[in-house]
Amino acid sequence: RQQFSFPSIFIYGHTSSGKTYVMQTLLTTLQLPHVFVNCVEYFTSRLLLEEILIQLQSCSSDTKQTSPVHCDTLNDFVRLFKQAVASRELQDQTLYIVLDRAEQLREMEANILPAFLRLQELTGRNVTVVLLSEIVWELFRPNIGCFEPFTLYFPDYSIGHLQKILSQNHPPEYSADFYAAYINILLGVFYMVCRDLKELRHLAALNFAKYCEPVVRGEASERDTRKLWKNIEPHLKKAMQTVYLREIS
Repeated sequence: RQQFSFPSIFIYGHTSSGKTYVMQTLLTTLQLPHVFVNCVEYFTSRLLLEEILIQLQSCSSDTKQTSPVHCDTLNDFVRLFKQAVASRELQDQTLYIVLDRAEQLREMEANILPAFLRLQELTGRNVTVVLLSEIVWELFRPNIGCFEPFTLYFPDYSIGHLQKILSQNHPPEYSADFYAAYINILLGVFYMVCRDLKELRHLAALNFAKYCEPVVRGEASERDTRKLWKNIEPHLKKAMQTVYLREIS
């Protein structure tokens, strides 16, 4: 914790590939001092800078009481940031500032992104800025050039990963093998058109009752996958035409 970390880290990957969850889990489990801000919620530079300072006030204090913060410029932010770090006795530890949905930074003033990339240099403090985004670094890089962050890619889940993750949600009234077989059928239909874990989880929950209908009526057993498949196939094909539109619910 006492060593200086890399000034900025850029983590990118497709939606629902675990970027935010992994970062939150790492920082919480290791109990590292950190600030976590969603740039879509705090969509102007003033809101963003003030929210970082507000969270920093309560970063290492037992009480969550925070005083109002007013920060109009980047110079104000650097000054107040130094004061906050000194008052919270964080000089000897790496402080992590995580900016989720960082592509929003491109809509802000031109000096915001370069400043975050070299915040460690500007403040003289042990701080690392982590940018989480769904787009590649080349679409971020300003024309005037800037400090290059350390880039890290989160690959999409493979079909095997999705099978394991989705199978964990099996209802208690049915066996794990029965639900895993259902997930296999679902992925066989939707994997080529949809890799989004959240959307696949929604589709799995939506169509499971239809898949179980022959079992509920006593027309098939849990192992009769052929009959179960024939029952749900037309329903899944109809649902595939409106993936992401939520019209079949």
